[in-house]
Amino acid sequence: MTDASADDFENWQPPDHLSSREVLREAQTDRRAGRYSAALAKHVWFHQNESLPEIRRSSVLRKWVELGAEYPPALQKLKEFRDLAKTKLLSGEGDVDEFAELASINRKLEETQQTVSLFLCLDERDPELAFKCYPRAESPLIRAGEYQICGKYIDPLHTLEVHLTALDLMQQRPSHTNLPQGLRSQSRFHFGEHGVLCLGMCQQFAVLIALLIHNDRTPEARAFAGRLRYEFNDQSLNELVAEALAGQFPPGF
Repeated sequence: MTDASADDFENWQPPDHLSSREVLREAQTDRRAGRYSAALAKHVWFHQNESLPEIRRSSVLRKWVELGAEYPPALQKLKEFRDLAKTKLLSGEGDVDEFAELASINRKLEETQQTVSLFLCLDERDPELAFKCYPRAESPLIRAGEYQICGKYIDPLHTLEVHLTALDLMQQRPSHTNLPQGLRSQSRFHFGEHGVLCLGMCQQFAVLIALLIHNDRTPEARAFAGRLRYEFNDQSLNELVAEALAGQFPPGF
């Protein structure tokens, strides 16, 4: 496919022998060689035919945005996919997958206010769908100062129980894992300074506390912080919790 075939990129199909990973690899090769419409064709095909976890989706979108910086039609096409997801969500035809796609694209385009605006519409029109989409919208909402909206959708104790269940299962794995086997009486999980608790989990707990503080639910925030100290003994978590009780969100929020 040459760049002269720009009008045909929507109909491009990979050869049978080409894997999805190879399609993306060829898209990068095409971009570097200046075969921009060919690169776009492969991104469009991949977007329409492959479902990815968040981490991989972010990487693919980053490469698409890089193509768009050199080839504006690629950026326009990405925005068309974003706008199509928005239309489906507002018409009641979309679901969490469309919202996740939209939020990821907006993050890469640095247009997260659009994610916020859409979520506020869903909050009014379809609270049930908004509840399902909230995890994808939380960070943009916080950055926009929409703390009261966030307060409607958080459930700190349920979130904690989900993580505790996962950690309990991990504790039951064979001893070759990195999790400590001994427990201290003052906490179910003694992680000390070993950093066993992942940063993402620590930040999620801290975000919940800070949101409680900003929603004038200070007693609940303090009780939840106490529960965390009971369940865990983790230095990084303790530091984030102390900052969250002062209303500070973790870095990146």
